Amino acid sequence: MTNKKFLFIIILMRTKIKWTPQRLAILKYLEGNKSHPSAEDIYEALCGDYPTMSVATVYNVLEFLKRTGKVREIYVDSDKRRFDPDLTPHHHAVCINCGKIFDILDLELPDLKKYTKDFDIIDAQLTIYVFCDNCKGKEELKIGFKEYECTKCGTVRTAKHKPQKCPACGSRGFLKEYKSNQ
Repeated sequence: MTNKKFLFIIILMRTKIKWTPQRLAILKYLEGNKSHPSAEDIYEALCGDYPTMSVATVYNVLEFLKRTGKVREIYVDSDKRRFDPDLTPHHHAVCINCGKIFDILDLELPDLKKYTKDFDIIDAQLTIYVFCDNCKGKEELKIGFKEYECTKCGTVRTAKHKPQKCPACGSRGFLKEYKSNQ
C-alpha cells in the first residue's frame, strides 16, 4: 500500500461518514479512471453490483472527495458535472461529436497573472474542442447529437436530448446513452 493511499484511508477513518461498500466501490471506480466520469456514469457502472446504491450517494461521495481535494470537478460538459481523479496539472480535449474527454499533458500556459492583475487565479485549465480519431473520419457528423439505445428492444435513436420514450416499442424509461464500439 502506498503512502498516499494509507494517508487517504486515515482521512476516511476520521470523517463522520460511514464508509459503506457502495461508497468504497465509488472510490475504487475512480482510482486511475481516465474517462472523466459523471455521477450518472459512475452510478450506471456500479448499480448492477450494488442495487441499493442511489445517484444521491454517488453525488454525496463526489462532493466529499471534491471538498477534501481528492477529485476535481471539470467544466467541459454543459449537460453533466464531470469529475477527474487525476490531480496533476493537465488540460483537456473534448470531441464535439462523441463527447469523449482526453487528457493533454505537458502543456504550459503562459503567465496569466499579467493578464488578470485584478484577480486571484484559483485554477486554470485549457479546454480544446476537437474531432477525435474515431470521429474525424466519419462521413456524416452529427454535432451535438447523441445516440440512445432502448434496453428493452435494442433500437438506437439519434437525438439532441434524451427521448422520453422509445420510438419503436413506446416504452418509457428504458433509453440509455449508446456507446458504440468503433
